[in-house]
Amino acid sequence: MYERYHVPKNEMPPLGAPFSKSSVIRDARCMNCGRCKDACIYSVHERSTADPRVMADPKSYLCKNCLRCVEDCPQRALSVEFSKSYLGLGGGLWTPQRVVTIWNEAWTGKIPVFGAGYRGMFSGTGYDSMWTDMSEIVRPTRDGIHGREFISTSVDLGKRVDYLEFDEAGKLTTKMPCFVELPIPMILDLTRLDLTQQARKGLMQAAKALGTLFISPAEGDLPNGRNGSMVPVFAAGNTSAKFESPNPRMVEVEHSADWMADVKALKERFGGVPVGVRVQAKGGIEKLAIELASSEVDIIHILYDEQGSEPEGRLAKDSLLAINRALATASLRERVSIIAGGGLAAAEHVPKSLLCGADAVTLERALKAALGCHACAVCSKDSCVMDQNGITSDWAKWRAVNMVGAWRDQLLEIMGAMGVREARRLRGESGRAIFYEETEKDAFANIKGGA
Repeated sequence: MYERYHVPKNEMPPLGAPFSKSSVIRDARCMNCGRCKDACIYSVHERSTADPRVMADPKSYLCKNCLRCVEDCPQRALSVEFSKSYLGLGGGLWTPQRVVTIWNEAWTGKIPVFGAGYRGMFSGTGYDSMWTDMSEIVRPTRDGIHGREFISTSVDLGKRVDYLEFDEAGKLTTKMPCFVELPIPMILDLTRLDLTQQARKGLMQAAKALGTLFISPAEGDLPNGRNGSMVPVFAAGNTSAKFESPNPRMVEVEHSADWMADVKALKERFGGVPVGVRVQAKGGIEKLAIELASSEVDIIHILYDEQGSEPEGRLAKDSLLAINRALATASLRERVSIIAGGGLAAAEHVPKSLLCGADAVTLERALKAALGCHACAVCSKDSCVMDQNGITSDWAKWRAVNMVGAWRDQLLEIMGAMGVREARRLRGESGRAIFYEETEKDAFANIKGGA
């Protein structure tokens, strides 16, 4: 019986004390009148249990920055500012707000709410210089995104055929390629994550619960419980490595000078399974993509760094646009699927990656952030503040499921506002996006003195 795809969620609070984005300060002018307690609906201000005549220290982690208590305080004894721990989070693309947003999504599985009183910038680098076309947001049926209307977030990975051929008897003669269908365009990639066994086991369970895949080295040190959701990654020249698990739905091999032999060996070993090649993004990757697409490769997995760029500095957005354009020009776009990984710090980056040309994306640092990582600009075991000792597999599973579920809900909202009913149709539809650089050029290039 047909059943719509649904992500089950289970609230999973953080380990230890909740993180405080704000710091509520009560100075010596306080006369313990209690007006702040009456004004705050979030229970930030309470009287001391030891002495009800005195106000207890504010519970800053409950503060929502409405500033009602500050306005109502007759003594002007209250102030609210960003906490030092909040300002110290993340680095570069991974802003403090994004890290905290992922933590909250992993906790509740709910869509975050932004915009009230926002006075910041509406553009940045990379995917942040893109806007999606929301021209359909005013249509009368918009309230049906989660009800009457059906929006598919499913994607296919593998080769496609341009047409079908039949013989005179009506028998199909076209060799049908193998592909993998996923209910969401997001795959969990564990290959570049430094996690404990319990955390890794939890992410494996999360992939199974979500109906998607997780990627891990074929000979990696994985906890018990490998399942059909695993995509093994074979080292270059080591395609015969021992792999004890149910038949995978897809396999990958690291790119090398002898990649063609590795792909052939994997196709012989895992007949009927799409084979992907993992490629480190770098200058000239468009030429390599054409070379791979012209062969028996089914999937190209392109790896960017966690700031979303190539080593030479070109951003993932521009790189994917160039790759998609090159493959389309060579009439090879349908011959291969593109998976992009790295630099995905927010839910909106998923549809933007697809618009730039990816078929699907892999989540890496976002998963680790869901487990409590601070996404520091420089990651080091010696300076890491993330405590993995208390992580259990069940806790890690639900934190990941909640976060991916929240991202999928936001994908539905964006697709509904764009009037797009299938995630497959997002791939390479750059005409449905607005790029800051192009808009700025159109607006100011003709002005005297404009560049």
